[in-house]
Amino acid sequence: MGGAPEEPATVESAPPLDPTDSPTTAEKPSAMADASKRPPMPPSEVSVDKGSNTSGTSVGSPIEALERDEILRTRTFSVLVIVFSVTGAGVALIVPGGDPRARSVMLGGCVVALASMLFMLYQTYDPVRFRKPLTSLVWFVPSIVVMSAVFFFGVFSPAPMLVVLGIYFVGLSKAGRMAIASYVTCAALYTGMSLFILFGGSDFGVLHPTVTPEQHLLVLFCVQLVLALTIVIARLSRRTALLAVGELEQATRLAAHRQALLLEAREELDRALRTKRGRFSDQVIGNYQLGDVLGRGAMGEVYAATDIRTRATVAIKLLSQASLGNAHVVMRFFRELRTAATVHSPHVVRVIEVGENPVPYLVMERLEGETLSELLRRRRMLPPAEVLELIDQIAIGVGAAAAAGIVHRDLKPQNVFKHRDAWKVLDFGVARAIDQGDTLTGGQVVGTPAYMAPEQASGGTVDHRTDLYALAAIAYRALTGHPPFSAGDIAQTLYRVVHTRPTRPTLLAPELPVDIDVVLAIGMALQPADRFASGEDFASALRAAVDGTLPGDLRERAAAFPNGGWGSSLRLRRAQ
Repeated sequence: MGGAPEEPATVESAPPLDPTDSPTTAEKPSAMADASKRPPMPPSEVSVDKGSNTSGTSVGSPIEALERDEILRTRTFSVLVIVFSVTGAGVALIVPGGDPRARSVMLGGCVVALASMLFMLYQTYDPVRFRKPLTSLVWFVPSIVVMSAVFFFGVFSPAPMLVVLGIYFVGLSKAGRMAIASYVTCAALYTGMSLFILFGGSDFGVLHPTVTPEQHLLVLFCVQLVLALTIVIARLSRRTALLAVGELEQATRLAAHRQALLLEAREELDRALRTKRGRFSDQVIGNYQLGDVLGRGAMGEVYAATDIRTRATVAIKLLSQASLGNAHVVMRFFRELRTAATVHSPHVVRVIEVGENPVPYLVMERLEGETLSELLRRRRMLPPAEVLELIDQIAIGVGAAAAAGIVHRDLKPQNVFKHRDAWKVLDFGVARAIDQGDTLTGGQVVGTPAYMAPEQASGGTVDHRTDLYALAAIAYRALTGHPPFSAGDIAQTLYRVVHTRPTRPTLLAPELPVDIDVVLAIGMALQPADRFASGEDFASALRAAVDGTLPGDLRERAAAFPNGGWGSSLRLRRAQ
């Protein structure tokens, strides 16, 4: 394999098959169109903002959809209870008969129910407030209040049906203990009132038919059976919904991964169908005999070659015929020649020679092995130990580029190559010097969207921390088996990079240590100043996260980010 088989391609001329791995150059006017003014993404595609108003919030995972459903259901139920409370108070005032004390209890219960449901409505308009324990505690109030209707209308009236409805609704919520407590309270109060009447106490209800003790016990048994079945069915329904959500979430991830594999396979098939012979095959350029084409990109071709003096095998990168007529492309290629020659590291592909005749060319060491993209296509994800080795070495290469004043700008799995036992950074075709303007790209957003830092995706200023973001994104891909962002088109992915956060890593790969979330959240922080200062710092923190020795100050840094720096954060076990 040669040094850099892939080149960035403009959206108009060569749209990639796989937006998560394929190189892309997106123009700001067409792809971003001022990202801050772009309309929101569809609800199924944008992660939830946990602090926003629920009415305008979209969901980013099935678990979040379940929580949103509970909020909307609670809101509807609260409105119904308010209506019932007002209606019940009116009925209590106009219904003839009944004990005045029971009427007073009924009216007081309606007032308490009305106040508690108004408070619950207030809680539902902020998901953060809704998750507080106080919300669950409020459900306990209607459990007691609803019994005031039974007290007023009578234990043999239809009033216990209201208890059934309340227990079922509370039983569907995530507050399992509170649901059980509500059921126990209602069952105990009903039993107490029923036994009080059975053993000679006064029946204060409006409806108090004459029944035998046997019939009385039968009614008590039937009501208790219905209440018990109600709470059991509600909790089973909740559990079934959670299992269905978990299966849906897993199926969604598998489907997304299979689609990515299919797109990658199509891309590989397309490459395989291309001829291995190029226009310079079998020719001599400088001191090198060119052979088959190792890879093609939008800007150039990479040939296998042999040094005719030493018979050593090398890789030579040449400008493609179409690119020779584009002055900007030629200038960019010359910049790559100069850039690659200034970066010296065992973890950056080694430049052997730079030449200009008969066409500009770059002679690099011939690499043997495969790219990280090819490795992940076979294995989907890597164990933490292998990822640590990868990040340790690539961090050295990124650090060497930063020391030379170079920002790579297109770090991704396709540009990371395992040569024997060493990982190397490839392709400085879109790199730029930190202290130079970027006039050669014509105002374009250059790079691969799924691995771009937000400042790069929005056309802002880039520096070495832009490459550190991409390094963290590569670690995210290798550890979770999923790219940080994936979408159907480039503009959509760019929007996500700038305005949303990826799914929490341990939600995709629960077996990972939780401190991985912390380190990757800092490594992929929205603001460059919030990220690690160097690749070595990131690699060291990642190793500490795996070993369980992560310093507390890093946890505090990540905790300061909204939602810990991630989009989808709810876990299945928390929802239970």
